Amino acid sequence: MKIIAFVGETFEEYDGAFHAKPTSAAFLQDCIGKENVYVASSSKQTSGEQPVGISTTVASDHFYPFPPYQSTKDFVLKSLFKKGFLRQYVTLSEKIILEHDGAFFWIRTPSIGSIVFGLTALKLNQKLLHHMCADASNTWKDNKYKGLNKLFAFFFSKVLRSKLKKICAHDNTINLCTGDVLESFSQKYSAKTFQFVDLMSKSTVSTKVVTEASLNTESALNLLFVGRIVEDKGVFDLIQAISEQSCKVKATFVGDGPDLEKAIKFTQNKGLEHLINFTGQLPHTELNQLYAGCDLVVIPSNNNYEGFPRVIMEAWSNFKPVIVSNVGGINAFVKHEENGFIFEPGNVQALSLVVSNIVTNPELLTTMEKSIQHMASISNQDYWIKQLLDIVNRS
Repeated sequence: MKIIAFVGETFEEYDGAFHAKPTSAAFLQDCIGKENVYVASSSKQTSGEQPVGISTTVASDHFYPFPPYQSTKDFVLKSLFKKGFLRQYVTLSEKIILEHDGAFFWIRTPSIGSIVFGLTALKLNQKLLHHMCADASNTWKDNKYKGLNKLFAFFFSKVLRSKLKKICAHDNTINLCTGDVLESFSQKYSAKTFQFVDLMSKSTVSTKVVTEASLNTESALNLLFVGRIVEDKGVFDLIQAISEQSCKVKATFVGDGPDLEKAIKFTQNKGLEHLINFTGQLPHTELNQLYAGCDLVVIPSNNNYEGFPRVIMEAWSNFKPVIVSNVGGINAFVKHEENGFIFEPGNVQALSLVVSNIVTNPELLTTMEKSIQHMASISNQDYWIKQLLDIVNRS
């Protein structure tokens, strides 16, 4: 089995290989072997220094660099005003696809580059593995879009939705959906629709160690956030909620993003430097210790594009319950007060109340133990590798 994957993230070349943060390419490498996975994606010139926080490495002879773009809007503007940009994408896609005629082609949508690559593969009658990891249809509703940008986002969300319908409905497509919202969308157009999470967690810690850690709330409840440090991931909502807990809660934020410095300053203004630590981006291999040492993992997103954050299953793989906002496809697996706590997105008061209830009633964590153990059995990479291979073999 051979897979050529267009994963959407921007890679950086260094020391004869291409590197990026966590991508589905790393999952595929673990699934079928590095020698059987080729990656096509945007790339940029190296800064001259070794990239940090990487979790995906692809040898140069297994990587096809594409011109970089910053966002869907940037891709559209370059297609309209930069001569030959879109044609270059299509031509390069055709060349790669024909070179690997008969292989499986993987795309991760709603990345616009992946959509172009996927439509080209289908046009050339190839087999497509379509990983739907986020919802593009309602992103225009996010507060970050204003005025003409909101109008553009609304219009192009409709364009993307029509392209995704075409991809989902094609006979050569297998649709792998992360979360119940994307699964429902795909099922309207194809019976070849399956739940899938490209999880990188490979091992779990013992139940005994985790149970003891979960009960260790005498000094402060220890929260963990893993993700992009950006406002619509609920970073500032979580900091505000922590500030309302009278020093009974501490937290570690893992990740980087455009709002990292702003979040650090916000924390300092709240006088919470002794309770909140920002680690920056870390490789996936360094996360297990942080998961093992926390009491809860918090995913407080307040955007309209989430699929099913894989951080949820990373938490469960370490027998940790989650606090998660009711966005995207989280209801595919998260059940309120069974394996996690669900609150309404953007509602800081509701988030603060959940945290406060756990601080005053630490036994709430122990009531989740049985369900979390069950979720841990499906929250590891081996489980999802088997699921993917079974899906491909059956379809």
